[in-house]
Amino acid sequence: MVYFFFSNILIFSFIFSDYLDREYSHLDSVLSNYVDSNGLVNYQAIIDSPYNINNYLDFVKQVSPISHPHFFPTKNDRLAYWINTYNALIIKLMIDNPDKNILEISFGHMIWFTKFKVGSKMISLYKIENQILRKIDPRIHFAISCGSTSCPPLGKRIFLGETVEAQLDQKTVNFINDTKNVYFDHDKKTLYLNKIFKWYKKDFGNVVQFIHRYLSGDIDYSLIKNYTIKYNNYNWASNGLNKTNN
Repeated sequence: MVYFFFSNILIFSFIFSDYLDREYSHLDSVLSNYVDSNGLVNYQAIIDSPYNINNYLDFVKQVSPISHPHFFPTKNDRLAYWINTYNALIIKLMIDNPDKNILEISFGHMIWFTKFKVGSKMISLYKIENQILRKIDPRIHFAISCGSTSCPPLGKRIFLGETVEAQLDQKTVNFINDTKNVYFDHDKKTLYLNKIFKWYKKDFGNVVQFIHRYLSGDIDYSLIKNYTIKYNNYNWASNGLNKTNN
């Protein structure tokens, strides 16, 4: 009896895993084919070939960690799902509004409150980011992309539960070591930052200390800990190919 019970669990685990792998492959195909090495997105190509994004969004409508918790047994499984879902919904907004940047689609920042069907519930991007993802890990700020030039770039692969920790670390390292996001002016003792570090300051704790943890260069923390912090203007232009200068 016990053997039969555990055998059934294993069988169902394999079934669930195969199902998720198949559904995740749709978004993975979109990212690998239509996102370049700089994170720019060929939205027109996705519009012209919508099969994979539509299939992934159909999956999202029906399945989430809320509606089907048994599909997502670990925190990392849930984390990967919500990051992928956020990014896919942004792609959906951008391909539905190809001539607009993200803030032109609705009434400016009200776009974040647009609701989508996720796991048979209506959920906004605001809720996914602020009430789900931000409670899990501050590194999510470098993994979710709002479809704009100053946002963290999309990667060419989806997030997976078994690799999300390493993926988040790499995303954070890449973002922080890009001088467009973090720039030290040592002559002026000033640190210029992407506004993500201002808007979500409480998530990072000591911002300079957090940044120093992921710096690739050999910079002594004691030399920079008291630098003046200034924030760069945020560029809301589309992250679509050929549109980043709009």
